[in-house]
Amino acid sequence: MNPLFIARRAHRSVPAIRARSLTTLPKPLSSWKWKTHINVTARIKHLESRFLNGNEEEAIITWEDDHAESNPESRYDYEPAHLELGARIHALAGNVDRSREIMEELFDLYPSWDTAVMLTVFRAHTSSTWKQHHDTAKDIYSRMKSIMGNKIILEDYDAWFVGFLEAKNIRYAKQVFRDMVKAGHLASHLSDAEALKVLKRLNLLYRLGTDIQKMTTICLHAISVLPMPYHSYLYGDWMSSALVQNSPETATQILQMLVNRGYQATSYHFNILLRVLLRSKDQPHVLQAENIGWRMIEEARKSHIDAGPEHASETTGDTPDELTIFDATVRIPDAATRIPRANPVTFGLIMRHHADHGQWEHVDYLKRRLQDAEIAPNCTIMNVLMDNYCRKGDYHQVWRTYKELTQDSEGRAGLFPDGMTMRCLWVSLRLALGSSQQPNSNSLPSPRELLAETVQWWTLVRSRYDAERFRMGLAAESHGAVTSLMMHCFSYAKDFPGSLVALHALKDKFGIWPTEKAIEILQRQAAWFDQRDADQSLRAHHGMSVEENLDRMRQVFQILEDRRLEGMGITRYDYAHMSVDELRQLDLNLLSEFVRVLLKREHTPAEVEHMIDEAKSQIGLPGLLTGDLDAFSVA
Repeated sequence: MNPLFIARRAHRSVPAIRARSLTTLPKPLSSWKWKTHINVTARIKHLESRFLNGNEEEAIITWEDDHAESNPESRYDYEPAHLELGARIHALAGNVDRSREIMEELFDLYPSWDTAVMLTVFRAHTSSTWKQHHDTAKDIYSRMKSIMGNKIILEDYDAWFVGFLEAKNIRYAKQVFRDMVKAGHLASHLSDAEALKVLKRLNLLYRLGTDIQKMTTICLHAISVLPMPYHSYLYGDWMSSALVQNSPETATQILQMLVNRGYQATSYHFNILLRVLLRSKDQPHVLQAENIGWRMIEEARKSHIDAGPEHASETTGDTPDELTIFDATVRIPDAATRIPRANPVTFGLIMRHHADHGQWEHVDYLKRRLQDAEIAPNCTIMNVLMDNYCRKGDYHQVWRTYKELTQDSEGRAGLFPDGMTMRCLWVSLRLALGSSQQPNSNSLPSPRELLAETVQWWTLVRSRYDAERFRMGLAAESHGAVTSLMMHCFSYAKDFPGSLVALHALKDKFGIWPTEKAIEILQRQAAWFDQRDADQSLRAHHGMSVEENLDRMRQVFQILEDRRLEGMGITRYDYAHMSVDELRQLDLNLLSEFVRVLLKREHTPAEVEHMIDEAKSQIGLPGLLTGDLDAFSVA
């Protein structure tokens, strides 16, 4: 550590250290002799200004010199504000130990001083990667609690809580969570607002549960601290961690423990178990999931009532202390355990399972059961029904099902589609256009209308915390798949301007760049576009085919690329060393130029730009930028 940052008490004699420190300062500062008393407030403002303006080391050295000054008339550390400044700037600079030393000196001299500076030092310790600093942060936390007493508010606990979360210290984060509950600042009463406060902090704590053992300690701790109405949900969260870890044995154990402790397992818990068993892909587990799922569906048939969200009926039971993780054969909970009736999630899981295995007779049967039980479908069920119609080739019914279930009706709110819903619409439209089922106002949307629907949907989704999940549902793991889907749809519709706008909409709204496959589809569309406009006798005379025309389009594309690189002064060597984003942007601009060049063969530049603007307006993105060159600037 720099000698200038070593702890130095005011009464110590440090001539050697001080002499070295003065030689390291800039000349104007080293010659600055503070022989007369200056207002300490002005001094603090000066040092603080130097620190905040980027001169951190200079400010810290100057403060240390002030602190070590032996002349009483030139010292500032008699003021607590000066000590507080030293603790703060050292903490912010990452000098953790020195900041703590100054803080301790401050509160030894002035026990009643504002504890805000302690929080700054606390956060410096939790930001450190050293475990001993985290232990010291725990001591600071305890000392602050002792000093503040009943003046502590929830925001104070949150600051400590976030600090230990940042340190990834589960033990101390759990302790702060327990303290805020016991102090009555959290879960003090039952209300929706209070439940949201609890769940928000629980979800933050869950981020430290990176494996099933850590999640076990977190959930057991929360169960021991929170009131009983929360326990059913905590067991569900615990089971969800087994889902993430793909551990059917653990999920079954947790469910059995829930029952053994006197709680009533609900469809919420059994649905999590179904997810775990189905995700394992192990045939015995899958068969057990089918068994449980069908039993739940039978219960729904018997009750013949709406199987909405169930609330657990908890009874008093001992709080579990530990969960031993071991490999064991998964078995369905004891026969004495009541199997709850299926809710929409259950139907969706079982229907999706059978649909994925091509067992559409089961899907049709479950659809009738769903109607018989008077259960309103959820988004998963809607997706399965749409997939079923798509498989049967009834593409018009796919769109009708989507419109019917997503629109509000009397006594029922419309479903909000997820990414898989939108993807199914694009798949259906591609198949419909490829099979010559042309869209009309009463059945299928045009590619522009469906893209407008997709953009509007994303506008509602993108501000959600789980927006990425929706985007993955649309784009799948390979983002090129949805790009190809859209390009095929616009190609079948012979909508060249729409293709251009779609490429830019995907990039601008979804962060999805054109792929090599998309470029190939666009070139093939251009070949058909050019072939369509060629005179039939001319084509016959020259023996032109679509494949030959496709080669011509590739040549045009390559010529445009060479000209663009030459105009930008980019050599082949530079091109080979361009970043991924630079190459993507180059391809997108090149595609935009390519489309405009081809459209100019049949239209004036003004007409080309009007066609593109019209497509942008119909898609709902009138201000969308579509390349770095307009039709007036391309060849």
